[in-house]
Amino acid sequence: MKEELNELYTQLAAQARLHGAVATAALAGGTRLFVYPLERGVLLALGVGAGEGPPRQAGILLRRRGADVRRLGAWLPALFADGSWYLVRRCADSEANGLDDHEWLAAEELLR
Repeated sequence: MKEELNELYTQLAAQARLHGAVATAALAGGTRLFVYPLERGVLLALGVGAGEGPPRQAGILLRRRGADVRRLGAWLPALFADGSWYLVRRCADSEANGLDDHEWLAAEELLR
C-alpha cells in the first residue's frame, strides 16, 4: 500500500510541477491526496471531504498529535470551511521519491 502511495505521490508531484498547480487523486474510502508545488519541494495533503468517512473532532485529533509530536508532528491538521479535513505536510526535494512507511502510517493514524 505504501509503495502505491509513494508512486501516486511522485506522479502527482511531477504533474503539479509541470502545470504549476495542485494535482489531486482519489484514494479508497473517500481519502484524497493533493500535491501543491513549491519553489523547493511540495505541500502534500491527505484527507477527506466534508461528510466523507467518520466525523472528526479537532480536539481529539490535536490531542493525539500533541501526545506524540516527534512521530506525528510533521503532519499539520487543517479543517476547511466546507468541513473537509486534511493533514498537510511540507516535503523537501530530497523526498521526491516518496515518504518512509512510518510517515504514511502516522498520517493514517491521525485520520482515523
